[in-house]
Amino acid sequence: MSRNRTHQGCCQSETNYFPKITALPGPIVPVVPPERGVLGYGSLRGDTLGLLSPGSTPVTFHEVGPLSNISASPSGNELIVQSNGVYQITISVNAQATAEPEPSQPFFTVSITVNGQPIFLEGIAVFNVVNRGSSAYTVQASLMAGDIVGASAASDSPIASYANRSLTIIQLS
Repeated sequence: MSRNRTHQGCCQSETNYFPKITALPGPIVPVVPPERGVLGYGSLRGDTLGLLSPGSTPVTFHEVGPLSNISASPSGNELIVQSNGVYQITISVNAQATAEPEPSQPFFTVSITVNGQPIFLEGIAVFNVVNRGSSAYTVQASLMAGDIVGASAASDSPIASYANRSLTIIQLS
C-alpha cells in the first residue's frame, strides 16, 4: 500500500464528504419591546412625634424622596403628580404608645387625601390605627397631572399621637 493511495482515495472531492451541517442559534423569536415598568414614584417619611386633634389634621413628614416623575409640595407634606395615570398610593402610620390600657380600641383614623379632600367620597378610604399598633392602607386611583396627594388624621383622644409614617406613590400607567 502506498501512502499516496491512502490519501488519494480519501477526500478527493467534496462529493465524498458528508453534507456540511450548520448550527443555528435556536428558534427565531420576534423582538418584543420590554414591558414598561413603574412610570414614576415618590415617597415621604417622618419619625418625629405628631399630635392629633378631633378635627382632620394633615399628617406631617420630614424626609422627601426618592422621587421620579413626582415632586414634593413646598411644605414637604404632600406629593404632586406630574402626569395623568393610574397610581398606587400607600400610607403607613404607627400609633405612639400611650398609658391607655385598652390597645384594641381604635386610637385614631387616617385618610389619604387628593387636593385636600379624602381620596374617595363617603369615607371609604379612612382606616383606624389602634393604640400601640401600626397600620398601612393602599389604594389605586386615577390621578391628573397637578393633583396633590397627602394624608390626614384625626382623633377624639386628647393624647393621640403618631410616630413613624410614610406616604408612597407609584405610577402604574
